Amino acid sequence: MSRLTRSWLKRSTTARFVMLYLALSLVSVIPVLVFIYHQSDRIVANGYQSTVADRTAILMGEYRAGGIPGLTRGVKERAATGVLTHGILLLVDRDGRKMAGNIGAWPPSLNGDVWREMLLYRDGHDAPERFGLSTRRLPSGERLLVGVEVNDRGPMREAMVVAMIAALILAIPIGLLGSLVLVRFMNSRVNDVAKVAASIAGGDLTRRVETEGSNDPFDRLGMSLNAMLERIEALVEEMRLVTDALAHDLLSPLTRIRAFMEKVAEQPTDELRARARDAISEEIDAMRRMIAGTLEISRAEAGMGRENFVRFDIGVLLVDLCEMYQPLAEQQHLSIAVENPGPIPYFGNRQLLGQAVSNLIDNAIKYGPGGGTIRIGADDFGEAVRLWVADRGPGIPADRRQEAVRKYGRLDPARASEGSGLGLTLARAVASLHHGELRLEDNQPGLRVELILARTPSR
Repeated sequence: MSRLTRSWLKRSTTARFVMLYLALSLVSVIPVLVFIYHQSDRIVANGYQSTVADRTAILMGEYRAGGIPGLTRGVKERAATGVLTHGILLLVDRDGRKMAGNIGAWPPSLNGDVWREMLLYRDGHDAPERFGLSTRRLPSGERLLVGVEVNDRGPMREAMVVAMIAALILAIPIGLLGSLVLVRFMNSRVNDVAKVAASIAGGDLTRRVETEGSNDPFDRLGMSLNAMLERIEALVEEMRLVTDALAHDLLSPLTRIRAFMEKVAEQPTDELRARARDAISEEIDAMRRMIAGTLEISRAEAGMGRENFVRFDIGVLLVDLCEMYQPLAEQQHLSIAVENPGPIPYFGNRQLLGQAVSNLIDNAIKYGPGGGTIRIGADDFGEAVRLWVADRGPGIPADRRQEAVRKYGRLDPARASEGSGLGLTLARAVASLHHGELRLEDNQPGLRVELILARTPSR
């Protein structure tokens, strides 16, 4: 093989696949041909052995009927009348002397009652012939040899070898043709994926790989790529919305900060400076909370935080949060209570779960009506745990709940109050970190927010 050919084989995946397919084809064909050869030869040999067995059975019947004289007479008649045109018979006494038959003497190398093939001279023939032989020792010590000519077995074997070589040679172009057809099919499927990838790289995020519904590896690859592309498209769209929303929400406090500074410059009194300083500090704190919340959500969505998973009691966590928010709820003329505060062991990120539930309680206090009740609780389902916060506020319409969980997604009634619109988004990201989900349900009236958390085996 030339250096150019070896280099081409190293560089070309198609060439390597064709050679591999051809090699596998030949490797699979050769055992089949060898099996056919041996089976065919075995069938022919069984035919010879069956013929010899039939002749031996007839002679043994004559022996049982007439003893040694009857057997000797039968062997002589068959040898003299030419019935054994393609066979041999020999009967010898216990000392090995010939009693009857059409060969001169007992072959010295033939011992035992076994099937053998060997070259022998028949009486009246100058050339040796190949016979298949079977022997039988009689109770009185005499030995009987029965054989059939197998000269045609050699040409049959040669013909089979030639046929095998021809089949092997024919398998090479068939294997090449099959490999080329398979490579053409695979390349067409790969080219479809490559075209979609090129379109995605060019900025067209709407392209998808076509699938046939056959659930073969190519279809599964296409479905996986389509799922990945849908996720990428959703993330890009979400990034665009987040960028727009963040720019819009940061623009308002920056505008107010600028207005405060201009007002102080126009009327630089001590009272005005103090008021402006406090207002600017509040605006900066709000922006910091917004940016910190955005970073926390991004970390949770990226799967960061699993290294801080610990075993803790969810029931204790809810009781602690209830006690912490009780004063704030009372200021808003609300009551807050934990239902079924029993022990629920769980393995997860206690800090993030506490922050997520805190955000939900904060939203319930912010939008709950005076005199209402906020209920929090947890349910253990074995394979999953459900945390929930329910209020008696205005709730969220079913057709706007997806909008409410987007980053900075604040519905119209909420825009008049303080906040960044990150509470539900963080709760959803924390649920996703724990292989769960966030659900918004109707509390009739009010909103019931549920965190469904999967059980994670502790390390």
